[in-house]
Amino acid sequence: MSTAIYPPQFGEQTPLQDVLTWRIHQVHSKLNVHAAKFLEKTSGIALVHWRVMLSIGDEGNTTHSEIRRKIAMDKGQLSRCLRGMIAEGLVTATGDDTDQRQQRLSLTKKGKRIFRKTLPEMRKRQSFLVGSLSKTESKAIFSALDKLEMAALNHEFL
Repeated sequence: MSTAIYPPQFGEQTPLQDVLTWRIHQVHSKLNVHAAKFLEKTSGIALVHWRVMLSIGDEGNTTHSEIRRKIAMDKGQLSRCLRGMIAEGLVTATGDDTDQRQQRLSLTKKGKRIFRKTLPEMRKRQSFLVGSLSKTESKAIFSALDKLEMAALNHEFL
């Protein structure tokens, strides 16, 4: 566990486990591995595919740009992922009536079937993860994450 001090005083001898961004990255990496294994076991899909499916949704009709904004994924990586999902029969792409440069993306029947099967399982996983925290800890971590997100958007520090 961390030996982090408050208020933060960082110097040359500060251990990595006391650096906020390092800890967040470590937890994020472990949660990604956990989610990937869980998804493989429950539905046989990759984590990145699940994130795209979530952003499209069961009744979705969205665009590449909208997905990218929702899941903050690199444009090229998202394009490769969508091509793979289209090839696997999980997503369809149709021309946009109002903007010929855009395509409307939706889940296929197969994609919807996997989405509907996986969503309750991922909700159970969320309950398990949040359930590892007390009510006070849960409120505190979500409050802290909101504040960190706002601080990350504040470019005054740059």
